[in-house]
Amino acid sequence: MKKSILQLLLIIAFNTSNAQSFNPLLSAMLEDTLNTAFGYTPSIKGISASVYLPGQGLWQAKRGISYAGQPITDDMEFGIASNTKLFTATAMLILQENGILDLDDSLHEWIPNLNPSINGNVTIRQCLNHTSGIPEVVTIPPYIDTVKNNPTRFFTSTEIVNWVNSSSFPAGTGWNYSNTNYILAGLVAENATGIPISQIIRDSILTPLDLDSTFFDLEEAVVGIIAHRWWNGGSGSMLTDYHNVSRVGLHSAIGAAGSMFSTASEMAQWYHALFSGQILNPTSMAELTTFVATTNPTQQYGLGLIQETVQGVTIWGHGGDTWGYKDKFMYYPCSGTVVCGLTNSFPNGMSSIPFLLLRVIKNHVPICPSAINGLTNVCQSDNAVIYTVPEIANATSYVWTLPSGATGISSTNSITVNFGALSVSGDIVVKGQNTFGVGNASKLFINVNPLPTTPIITLTGSVLQSSAPNGNQWYNQNGAINGATTQDFTVTEDGDYFSIVSIAGCNSDTSNIITTGLILQARTEAKESIKNVFPNPFSSELTIEMKGNKNRINFEIVNTIGQVVLSGAFVEKTTVQTGNFTPGVYLIKIESSKTFEFKKIVKE
Repeated sequence: MKKSILQLLLIIAFNTSNAQSFNPLLSAMLEDTLNTAFGYTPSIKGISASVYLPGQGLWQAKRGISYAGQPITDDMEFGIASNTKLFTATAMLILQENGILDLDDSLHEWIPNLNPSINGNVTIRQCLNHTSGIPEVVTIPPYIDTVKNNPTRFFTSTEIVNWVNSSSFPAGTGWNYSNTNYILAGLVAENATGIPISQIIRDSILTPLDLDSTFFDLEEAVVGIIAHRWWNGGSGSMLTDYHNVSRVGLHSAIGAAGSMFSTASEMAQWYHALFSGQILNPTSMAELTTFVATTNPTQQYGLGLIQETVQGVTIWGHGGDTWGYKDKFMYYPCSGTVVCGLTNSFPNGMSSIPFLLLRVIKNHVPICPSAINGLTNVCQSDNAVIYTVPEIANATSYVWTLPSGATGISSTNSITVNFGALSVSGDIVVKGQNTFGVGNASKLFINVNPLPTTPIITLTGSVLQSSAPNGNQWYNQNGAINGATTQDFTVTEDGDYFSIVSIAGCNSDTSNIITTGLILQARTEAKESIKNVFPNPFSSELTIEMKGNKNRINFEIVNTIGQVVLSGAFVEKTTVQTGNFTPGVYLIKIESSKTFEFKKIVKE
């Protein structure tokens, strides 16, 4: 049963603005590589190539001719052949996202009067990943001869799939590349929505992305200038200009499997937008990039997408061959780099050129950072927090960006960060850089927790109460009181008492101090009575000063579990060495006239 298509809205951005500047040294190296490779591949009449590099933007170059006297230009359009398949697969996933169909639907649910030689239980997904067992119609003798001999005849998709007269293997038990699968997918889309797949691709992908030089041939008007196509007629003879031969027979017969045209720059735009998550939701992206084994041990197939290992790295992409055009597009997931090459002749040996361009990027730009290591939950006023990233290949220095309010400077793969009292949650970002430019970023989100409000404690009878309902830890002159973590604490012995509140691992400043006598009379000591403790936070030394004091004063520095890490005595001022302290929170405890005063200090 047909369903009406939903309105498909996408918010998509592809920024190649002047804010991004392609590195001139890298551009020159890419130009030189293209020149050399083009010179060694004489069967290529013309080529248009592009590279999109995150942080630098778009590089584009062209070589050769469209025809004698007319060089290739950046805006010339080429047949992208089987790279049409990724558009078709993406459109089918968009239809699934909108509840119009399900990729696990069987063909017989959407195609009435299906050719009985085609297994109607084959699913849409099996068509898109070529596990359907439906044979390649292009290799069936009626196809090549009939299409070649009838270049102006419009073939319907139903007519083409009716030429299938056998199956290659039971569905789901093997893999075989077959254009028939995508012709069938186009039929499913049209029957499910009532509109041709070319219109679905236009409305859901091309228009939102502003790909105005990309079109579905025959079903949409030609826009711009098409590069002349050169073909040997399948006979092995020399390439001839095939431009004036009608494309109607060829592209009506191949349809959703290979009839689109585009430019090198728009294909870089398309790949970047798709694989940066701007088109499909995460579930659909996971389906698009679920790969199955193929007959080639170095390649796996997703939905309109090949995964292969080259130069020791994994790339995604697709190639395309048709009568007069050949192309190769690839995406390097590690770095977000896109490389596209389109030529206006077939056959030719152009497939190596995009790989050579990718090698330039991979071997010179610090493009693939690993994950940042370090704390993901910190407190305001935490200091000396160290973050590192494994050394990035090709990087000679590093650029770090910190959350607002955090400070730290480094040009290495490690940075020490101080989180100020006003710091907020955000990403720590690092990029490698060298003379060829800045690579892409590695990010780590840091949750910066605010410090708890300093509690105020009061004494009623023998019960101390904190103004903080949760997170209290009670202390006396001997340090932390084991198990005393509730809002109220009952005093059973004389002493100097205070509370520190800990929430999400962050400690407040010390509360006011209440000193209890034999009859539990209380007086409050202001924590600020210890004057001039500096610096705070401290590092290798700490100065304690009580100007005007005339009597010898004993002091201890204790950690938050009450362990004494340093003690001594002074009259007005002392400076102590603290380089062996571990970073963290400490308390200075001053004994004066049988009373105790405390102040929180922080080692960075």
